[in-house]
Amino acid sequence: MNSFLYIRLAFKNLRKNANTYFPYAMTCVCSIITFYTMVAIVQNPGLQNMPGAGSVLAIMALGSIVIGIFSTILLFYTNSFLIKRRKREFGLYGVLGLEKKHIAAVLFFETFFIAIISLVLGLLGGILFGKLIFLLLLNLLSFTVAIPFFISVKAMSTTVLLFAGIFLLTLLTNLWNMHLANPIQLLQSKKQGEKEPKSSWVITLLGILTLSAGYYIAINIQSPLEALTMFFVAVILVIIGTYALFTSGSIAILKALRANKSFYYRPANFVSVSGMLYRMKQNAAGLASICILSTMVLVTIATTVSLYIGKDATLREQYPQDFTLRYDGDLEEQMDVLSLVRQEAAAANIQISDEYAYRYYEATVKLDKNHMQFFTGPYTNDMPASAYFILLEDYNRIANTTYSLDEQEILIFCNKKNYTESTLWIGDTEYQVKQNLTEFPSSKKEANAIEEIYYIVCNDITCLQQVSQALEGEPTKKESLQYVIAMNFMGADDDIIVMENAILEQIRLQEAGYSFSSLHFSKTDWYTTYGGFLFLGIFLGALFMMATVLIIYYKQISEGLDDHDRFAIMQQVGMSQQEVRKTIRKQILMVFFLPLIVAAIHISFAFKMLCKLLALFGLLNTHLILLCTCFTVLCFAIGYAFVYGMTAKSYYRLVEAKNEL
Repeated sequence: MNSFLYIRLAFKNLRKNANTYFPYAMTCVCSIITFYTMVAIVQNPGLQNMPGAGSVLAIMALGSIVIGIFSTILLFYTNSFLIKRRKREFGLYGVLGLEKKHIAAVLFFETFFIAIISLVLGLLGGILFGKLIFLLLLNLLSFTVAIPFFISVKAMSTTVLLFAGIFLLTLLTNLWNMHLANPIQLLQSKKQGEKEPKSSWVITLLGILTLSAGYYIAINIQSPLEALTMFFVAVILVIIGTYALFTSGSIAILKALRANKSFYYRPANFVSVSGMLYRMKQNAAGLASICILSTMVLVTIATTVSLYIGKDATLREQYPQDFTLRYDGDLEEQMDVLSLVRQEAAAANIQISDEYAYRYYEATVKLDKNHMQFFTGPYTNDMPASAYFILLEDYNRIANTTYSLDEQEILIFCNKKNYTESTLWIGDTEYQVKQNLTEFPSSKKEANAIEEIYYIVCNDITCLQQVSQALEGEPTKKESLQYVIAMNFMGADDDIIVMENAILEQIRLQEAGYSFSSLHFSKTDWYTTYGGFLFLGIFLGALFMMATVLIIYYKQISEGLDDHDRFAIMQQVGMSQQEVRKTIRKQILMVFFLPLIVAAIHISFAFKMLCKLLALFGLLNTHLILLCTCFTVLCFAIGYAFVYGMTAKSYYRLVEAKNEL
């Protein structure tokens, strides 16, 4: 046989199996577009030179790796479905006299054509749609400077190498499977029905236990760091439980329905239950995969959308004041710094508001009920707290109050909870809590805050020295107290940044120890990071959604091909066309929406853990996270129902089609 005949057979096969190869080719094209776009963004020189772009480039680089790995898994899955559906065809070729090397040649050209078409369309799509995607990224990053669009030859070569490798591996896998089978086995593969699967109570119990353990971890998480530590443990447990319950638990339920004679011996229920039961082993793995992928879509989109919408609130949470300067030195030097800040602001025509300036002694502490001790480690999931001890005269000035304290009296404020004890032991010294403050000028109360902070107001410097002696074994000196200046600015962002640079330059000339934080300095990095998260979330969510749709589509095609003969027999023994369609609709609805329901249950149990994880990024608004999660679930359910409508039509056509050879 010559090569031209192989090419003709390959083209004929692709055309004949268009209903399965077209979605496969489109999946390849979309995966290539996604991967190329990510890599091209990472390698864009204009973006690399932008201030604050380092974080987003790191996110994009990680995203390109995830997309590459997931694309490999997805394409191998779809390829295995295609080859399974064509085993009978390859067996027929063998019976007609084609040797395995001839079938291998046909497979080679089929894979070659799919690879060429996918790579060409994928790279062209990446270039054509890349401009639009790049503009979307710049908008999400809030970049105002024009960055030229860049066609990356290196990104193209990386994409070609990756996907050429994937196509080569799928070809080798197909050839190996063909080599192991003989023509008679391939020809009879369609007639090899599924045996009735056995329900294992051990596996079912394992599924219940692992799923319950995953849920228990998720709803009993107390701290963000604990959530970060246990997140992947909970995910693995939920995945194991999902697969175990779908593969074994579902069979047990179906057998229980079959045992219920009043339910089972009805035409529609009999066909649906018996059909699902005899192929549930294959069905369950697909349904569990759809459930896990749906959960991944919901988690990815909900969290990244929440982060992006709440980016301004989290920025303000991280920086309660626009400008905060912590400065070492004696009181005279500290007052000079405050005067400098005021002078620079006046010269730049920047107005100052919410000005707070006070002296403090800071310590990292551990609080056990009403006993506070100096924290020396080790770090665990229960993080230590920060304690700021402030002089009464400074507090009365910045809070505009007139409190008075005795020697052993204090005022106390905690940013996470109310301090309910009437006394506080610091080391071996007991202090009376005169007032549990409900607010503090430079902080606010937030139950979901990551770090627990205590502001403790002491009577005088002697009290501070006693505190430092009790905590660290050495009294602090009056001149070694730290000084903090915190304020908000009103003016243009660029003017404020120029003014803050001038202030910092003047402080550097004094060669004194200082640290500062600036909302305006950090805003660019902040927006690029959160915009990058949303961009990556959209891409990964779209990729997971594409995989979900593809698995659903192939499942419907597979079910339709398998059910065709069975429903034809049912009609021959007396079921009407209307009864057949009703049975089909019930079976599809029972199977199709089960993964969506379970995915919604998964994310509802995971919600508390997601809130704790987002708290690590500074997002403490639980109501915003809940709203974004509910909206994401609603949109996904609508899209899921749309996919159901489209794939159900293909299923009906296959079931009702005339018998073909």
